[in-house]
Amino acid sequence: QALQTPALERTSEQQLLLAATALRAAGESGLKKLPPPAKVYAAGPSVMIPTGNGGMQSQALTEPKVVHVLQRGDFDKPRDIVMPGALSALTHEPARFSLKDPLHEASRRAALANWLVHPENVLTWRSVVNRVWHYHFGRGLCDTPSDFGRMGGVPSHPELLNWLAVWFRDDANGSLKQLHRLIVTSETYRQSSQHGDDGAEIDGENRLLWRQNRHRLDADAYRDFTLAVSGSLDLTMGGPGVQHFKQSKGPQSTPALDYTSYDWNTPGASRRSIYRYVWRGIADPFMEALDFPDLGLLSPARSFSASSLQALTLYNNDFVLHHAERMAAKVQGENDAPESQVTQAVRLVWLREPTNDEIHDFVEFTRINGLPALCRILLNSNEFLFVD
Repeated sequence: QALQTPALERTSEQQLLLAATALRAAGESGLKKLPPPAKVYAAGPSVMIPTGNGGMQSQALTEPKVVHVLQRGDFDKPRDIVMPGALSALTHEPARFSLKDPLHEASRRAALANWLVHPENVLTWRSVVNRVWHYHFGRGLCDTPSDFGRMGGVPSHPELLNWLAVWFRDDANGSLKQLHRLIVTSETYRQSSQHGDDGAEIDGENRLLWRQNRHRLDADAYRDFTLAVSGSLDLTMGGPGVQHFKQSKGPQSTPALDYTSYDWNTPGASRRSIYRYVWRGIADPFMEALDFPDLGLLSPARSFSASSLQALTLYNNDFVLHHAERMAAKVQGENDAPESQVTQAVRLVWLREPTNDEIHDFVEFTRINGLPALCRILLNSNEFLFVD
């Protein structure tokens, strides 16, 4: 109708409609003139090629790269072509995969997956159960969870490791849920971590598991537990990662990250640590103080240290201060009497009832310093930091 109306008689709405239509048509015409987008090889490798001006740029490979045996390791002296395969030291299946099309990436990946989970591949099943044991006890039956070779540690209980691997493969059918249940309901796991002189004299490192290991929460667990007790933990599943920093342009290609001025009321700030965006090479000072590993290095097991820097960080970091206040607001909103507030705060953090002396001391402390200060102390206590 706007086109049929003479130009001088068109209303402003008709003129805007015609202008939008013309812009849309011009955009679609321009898109049609563009070359078709290049197809990128999914999850494929890339190579660096010269740009012609002295620089290099990354270019994705459209098919798997042919790999050669290099004479004396010299890249310029390729020898025989290496076909897809696995470790020849493990003899449960042929080391070289029988593929109709060795260059078909899906077939290569499927062959490797089948090789890994083959019932006779003892390395996979032993590695999985040892890794799960490591997470529950702070140390695996083999204390080098990523090295079962000659350079690795000797299992403290080789028969138990073998039995768990066979049970996990045959009886549990590879169910991690059943493996977790078996371990946490065992008498070994439910032991007290109480130190004893007799046992320590024989086995000071507790390799024989005469008591439960006492271990500190790692950086991720501490962060998530703090969010949970403050009532802030966001359990939303999936989605992109969350940046807990402010990013700005750096002096070179690496950006500048500001962790100190981040607003913890920002949407997504309370998501679990698994969704935390981590920039390799620019560590979060809070997480780094709690021994979060360097992502530029392989870290088969977390290391734990005790330093004054950790105590200062936990007592003064904005993350802890913010969630101590949120925890206090939650407790005050649900309880009126100071004794009830103190009791609930202890229940949330220490997972037990406070003693009468603790209630008396904490009520007096909150009367002078306020409930957020008490929550701050509880979040810094050894009873919260260490798992007995």
